[in-house]
Amino acid sequence: MRRKVRLLHLVDAHCHLHDFTDTRIREFAEKFTIVAVSDDEPSSIKTLRLAETYDTVIPCVGVHPWCADKVTMDEVERTCRLAERALCVGEVGLDTKFVPDTIERQREIFTKFLQVAREYSLPVNLHSAGTWREVYEMLLRYDIERAVFHWYTGPLDLLEDIVRHGFYVSINVAVKIQKKHQEVAKRLPLENMLLESDGPYTYRGLELEPGLIQESVKILSQLLKVDSETIVEKARSNLARLFRL
Repeated sequence: MRRKVRLLHLVDAHCHLHDFTDTRIREFAEKFTIVAVSDDEPSSIKTLRLAETYDTVIPCVGVHPWCADKVTMDEVERTCRLAERALCVGEVGLDTKFVPDTIERQREIFTKFLQVAREYSLPVNLHSAGTWREVYEMLLRYDIERAVFHWYTGPLDLLEDIVRHGFYVSINVAVKIQKKHQEVAKRLPLENMLLESDGPYTYRGLELEPGLIQESVKILSQLLKVDSETIVEKARSNLARLFRL
C-alpha cells in the first residue's frame, strides 16, 4: 500500500469514512485529509482500500470497543495483522460508559492492538469513554509514543497529563452544543489540538460529518479568542507531526 499522504488545508483526525456512500467519500476526500478509523475486520479492509484510492486518506485498522462482543479472537488477530499495511491503529480503546458489560473482553482486544502499535511504531486513535485514565495508563505501560484521544470529555486534571506526555486530543464538531467538550477545548493547548467529525454519527440531533469542521473552527475561534486560520493551520501541522508526514 502506498505510504505517501497528500496533506490538504483542512483535516479530519477521526472519521468512519467507510460508513459513508461512495459519492460522499469522494466529496470529503477531495476537501479534507482524513484519518479514517475502522470498527472491525471488514471495515479495516475497506479503509485500506479507500487509502489506495485516495491519497488524502490516512488508514487506521482496529476493533471498536462497541464491537468487542461481536468479533471472534481470530478476527481480532487477522485485523491486527492488517496493521502492517496501515498508518495508524484505531478506533481502539475501552468503554465503561456505554458498554460496561464487555469491559474484560475490551481489555483483551485493546492490549493486542497496543502491542501491534508498539511493534510497528504506529500512532493510536483512541476511544476512552468512562475509561480515560485507564486508557492513558495503558499507553504508558505499552510505551506508546503517539496517540490521539478522540472527542475527549474526561477529567480536566487528566487532560493536563495527556498534554504533558505529548499526546493529542481531537475536538469534535459537537463542540457546538456540548458544554463539557467546550471546557476541554478551552483548556487544551493549540499544540495538542486536532479537529474531527466522528462521522457519520448523530449526536443530539447533530449529523456529524467532515463538512461541519469549518463551522466548528469558527466556534473554537470564538471560544479561544484565536483567529480561525491559526486553528486550521495548527490542526494541520499537528496532524503532520502525529503521522510524521
